Amino acid sequence: MPPRPLSEEEFEQLRTNGVKVNYWVVCARKVWLYAKGVRMEPLSERVALGRLLHERAYPELPRREILIDELIRIDVLESQGKVLEIKYSRKLAEAARLQVAYYLLYLRWIGAGELSGELRFPRERRREEVRLTPELEAQVGEALRGIQQIEALPTPPAVAFMPLCRVCAYCELCWG
Repeated sequence: MPPRPLSEEEFEQLRTNGVKVNYWVVCARKVWLYAKGVRMEPLSERVALGRLLHERAYPELPRREILIDELIRIDVLESQGKVLEIKYSRKLAEAARLQVAYYLLYLRWIGAGELSGELRFPRERRREEVRLTPELEAQVGEALRGIQQIEALPTPPAVAFMPLCRVCAYCELCWG
């Protein structure tokens, strides 16, 4: 069965932060750990590199970081009204795309209108536009429902090795 879009009531119940949406694409166990307050990102060199890249890339762009509802933190390109997400590499582009789509949907639900997003990968000199299509909106709905199910589990999902595990901030918790 194809994913279905969210109703307004369902969206209100399932609202979360964008990191969880990103993690949902990558690893269910990571979602569960993050949801329970386990934060391994501050200890990760790769996350630190990504944060530095985010802060230093594109100094010429007039952008502003905005925290909305104490829940989502977005960068907005002021001159274009676009939601901007800067990522270290395209390896997790699908996760980043869904994260930006969630931000766009969230902004629409709070009355900001139809905006677009942009993923930027400065090390690769690439960019990708993100528009909220009905298909992408349904995928966001599927992700939010999936996150809720994972958070309700009494124990974390079983470990499942993926090549990404080697560089994951949570690797020690799963494979340590």
